[in-house]
Amino acid sequence: MFKTISNDDYRVLHPRPVYLIVSGGEGKFNVMAASWLTPISEEPPKLGVAISKDSYTSNLIDRFGEFTVNVVDESLLDKVWLAGTRSGRIEDKIKSLALKLHPSSKIKVPGIEEALAIIECRVDKALEIGEVKFYIADMLAIHVKEHYYSDRYGWDLRRARILLHSAGRAFTTPGKLLLASRA
Repeated sequence: MFKTISNDDYRVLHPRPVYLIVSGGEGKFNVMAASWLTPISEEPPKLGVAISKDSYTSNLIDRFGEFTVNVVDESLLDKVWLAGTRSGRIEDKIKSLALKLHPSSKIKVPGIEEALAIIECRVDKALEIGEVKFYIADMLAIHVKEHYYSDRYGWDLRRARILLHSAGRAFTTPGKLLLASRA
């Protein structure tokens, strides 16, 4: 039997991978946690991310037009939580979280050295939808730590314990790899 819940309870779509988004420019960068991210197109490679339009990150992306998406694992759990609950307007989160920056190859915004992957993005379009801006961005370069990734299958989920956000302070990681039968 189904139970009807509020139509604004987004948690029905969770758990979702959580990422660290780095934005900024002119030598000053910010980091935030985001889980509302999706691939949009393979040809050309584009992704979309929804970010609160009142956030510092949104201001920086609007100003500089670039950001990195950093795929993280469970080792960064506490840093992800803090990056998502503190404001870059108030503190330098990269410094206070002791994150190491990794230079990008196509844009000025760096990635995070501790990440499993870094995706370099340049904004193509931004749409205001409710309380968020949905940024559609070109994926200009993708860098992965090869120990966790294969060209044939993508993430090796036995090694890459990618962090998924459930709700609030609740996170999980992939627990079991299932393969569909060949029909």
